[in-house]
Amino acid sequence: MECISKPDLATHEFCVPEKKIMEGDTLHSFQESVVYKEILQFITLLQKSVQGTQMSTTDLPDCLLPLYEMIQKYTGYIDEIPPIDQPMRFGNKSFKVWLDKVRESYEDDIKTVLTTEEQQKAIPELEPYLLESFGHYERIDYGTGHELSFLGFLLCLYKIEIYTDEHFAAIVNKVFQEYLLLCRKLQTIYMLEPAGSHGVWGLDDYQHLPFIFGAGQLVGHDDWTPEIIHDNTTLENEMKDYMYFGCIHFIKSVKKGVPFGECSPILNDISAVPNWGKVSQGMIKMYVGEVLNKHPVVKHFKFGSLIKYESESDAVAPDSTVSTE
Repeated sequence: MECISKPDLATHEFCVPEKKIMEGDTLHSFQESVVYKEILQFITLLQKSVQGTQMSTTDLPDCLLPLYEMIQKYTGYIDEIPPIDQPMRFGNKSFKVWLDKVRESYEDDIKTVLTTEEQQKAIPELEPYLLESFGHYERIDYGTGHELSFLGFLLCLYKIEIYTDEHFAAIVNKVFQEYLLLCRKLQTIYMLEPAGSHGVWGLDDYQHLPFIFGAGQLVGHDDWTPEIIHDNTTLENEMKDYMYFGCIHFIKSVKKGVPFGECSPILNDISAVPNWGKVSQGMIKMYVGEVLNKHPVVKHFKFGSLIKYESESDAVAPDSTVSTE
């Protein structure tokens, strides 16, 4: 039975996360680790939780309101820090000013999310996961590694019991969606360069998880098959309810004038898949191959006491476990 471990906060010792994946051997150890399975299980649970749901009708529970408002606050900072005039197309340096402002307010902001003294001991451990989820400070780029960092942040919050299994749908449809909107604004206003992009032969220039969650929403939806993404009217009418449609609409809006089959051939091919169940399964398999098993991506991921780098043989029995069956 697969489980996601949770620490005993009364005795747990937190630490500042560090990079652990250096070369091939450590990547293989990560792939065989308990936490690798936990990350994948967490993604699967989140995807399943939104099946048959809509973003606009998903309630935001009180325990997630401070987190949601924190992300909205950071989105508001973008309006206060306009891009500067510079000769380079990508990588507007105002992004660094924005990220500095987020870093300055992080500790006060995260205290509104962590409601107990024991949870607040995790503040230094949570910081890198959140601050590295918006893009790289020096390179001014964004990719699936930064998105993975935000997933790590959400997993840590789950492990310290900021929210429970019953809130998974709200984590996706409210919190992650708000993070996605923030990232899109960062990408377009500050022209963040796609990190590690495969060009047109990648799933997307920046994201992967919203396609996993978005396909999960649509599993069992009888009205639309995957080819519906070519109907722009449906995309415009439904993108606020369905994450997958929002992703496709965003791509079409930023690559206006370019035929979809040319700018996004992978997504175009996926639209020929007969149902959303197959799409959702395929998206997770692709995530494993293109993100979790790719050294250039996961070498930047950090490990601490909550997301711990250890092989299955090294793992100590967790303080408590949560069944995912």
